[in-house]
Amino acid sequence: MSATPIDIATIFFDHWSANRIDDALAMLSDDVLYDNVPFPDIVGRENVRKFHRDFGVGTAFTVDWKVINIAAAGNVVLNERVDIFTRKGGGTITLPVMGTITVEGGVITVWRDYFDPADFARQLDLIKK
Repeated sequence: MSATPIDIATIFFDHWSANRIDDALAMLSDDVLYDNVPFPDIVGRENVRKFHRDFGVGTAFTVDWKVINIAAAGNVVLNERVDIFTRKGGGTITLPVMGTITVEGGVITVWRDYFDPADFARQLDLIKK
């Protein structure tokens, strides 16, 4: 039996939370669209890797993505999460997120997250002090 889109999305989020970033990124198509609303789109797995590496995910920050609700309509998975970024030097950012994951041929072709960037920036400023 093959994995459902919900199975794939769940494994993807679990990899992030286990700091298995390379395993998570391997689940993306080579030409994935990463739409981190409201920021500009990022296209391509390696560009997504660079975006997260430049921010410090997996090095300066670990992430724990707690899925609150998950549902699918066909190959599109809707997910409500609370993303917790823990800074290795101390401090956390707790961010409510609503997102979608589109799965085609067993890989993630679209990853879209909606969140409040002002809330993220405010929390980031607090832990950098």
